[in-house]
Amino acid sequence: MIENSILLYIDPGTGSLLISALIGFALSILYSIKGLFYKISYLVFGAKGNIRSDFTGQIVFFSEGNAYWSTFEPVVLELIKNRQKIVYLSADEKDEGLSITSEYVVTHYLGNIRQAIYVLNQLKAKMCVMTTPQLDVIALKRSKNTKHYCHIVHSPIDIHPYKKFAFDYFDSVLCSSESQIDNLKFLEEKRNSIPKQLFRTGCAYYDVFLPETESNGDSILLAPTWGDKSFLQLCGKEIIGNLLIGGHKVIFRPHPQSWISDKELLNDIVVSYGENPNLLIDKETRGESAISQSKLLICDISSGMTFDMAFVYKKPVVAIRFDWKDGGYESSNLDQETAVIGLLKAVGDVVNLEDIKDISSIIDKCSSREVTKEIIDKHIFNFKNAGKIAAEQIISIDKSIN
Repeated sequence: MIENSILLYIDPGTGSLLISALIGFALSILYSIKGLFYKISYLVFGAKGNIRSDFTGQIVFFSEGNAYWSTFEPVVLELIKNRQKIVYLSADEKDEGLSITSEYVVTHYLGNIRQAIYVLNQLKAKMCVMTTPQLDVIALKRSKNTKHYCHIVHSPIDIHPYKKFAFDYFDSVLCSSESQIDNLKFLEEKRNSIPKQLFRTGCAYYDVFLPETESNGDSILLAPTWGDKSFLQLCGKEIIGNLLIGGHKVIFRPHPQSWISDKELLNDIVVSYGENPNLLIDKETRGESAISQSKLLICDISSGMTFDMAFVYKKPVVAIRFDWKDGGYESSNLDQETAVIGLLKAVGDVVNLEDIKDISSIIDKCSSREVTKEIIDKHIFNFKNAGKIAAEQIISIDKSIN
């Protein structure tokens, strides 16, 4: 009966706090389990060599692998020019950074990522610089014996596609654009978290990113990423069909992981269009050849290739927009749309799923878009000079640490 019923109501604010508390509790349990696993793995298998974690008073760089050396290299070389001593640690024995020879750099291979995390969680240092996000969220924790953690952004994309709390527990972030700074400040206020030092740095890897060849290709490069932020499953085959019907030459370059995760769909595309002379399916490890043969890129709205194609190769870009699952991304906590939308409107266009049928004519309109220096400077800091700026900022941070 109604008179004997109890009506329970939780207001949205309280509900949000409860959910956050539950998530935090779950993550704490998960971290405890993972932490124990990493500790056992390290003790059983050990790292190669006599690896220590005590670098008290020093600046330590941590690299997950050689893929990040292009970001670290310009910064490290500038620090060497400034006679700044550093320690370079890596979880990849093939990391080119481990081969650098300088009286100002000490290098160590930590072992695989599990072993590296175990060492880093005990790190003793004045400052730790890394491209790894989500510090102090799950596995990689802040060491009580390291005074300052600095995140150096290795991509020009906005923070929307990052996992939640990607930057919350760093002391400083070397940002690539004004939009990153604005959104990080917004999240600090929304979460009432401790403010970080946010620097106008740029993307250091552009300092060493040079096109292998200059070209004026005539193909459309279709390069979707994989997973829940990719348009491949939603409309990849349809886009290829529409472009071919429109008379375009197409280079289809799916993410390598898609040949595993989306094998059935890719096989269907090969069977349906593989014999078409206007379609090239690219499986090469490096993408320079495909880019040099193309005049325009079609990619996902969250793809870093948007910036590479526009900034480095000065070619227009069209991105496919759709509502992807939250999946714990920062986008769910941000009110404003990702800044890449503004860039795309300047160098190409944004295409919604319902407009895929018109993709061929949209491409025709965008192919003549020009990428100017003004556009680049608006969307990224210190293009081609970020390594020098990052080094100066790191030295400044180091001097400010008590």
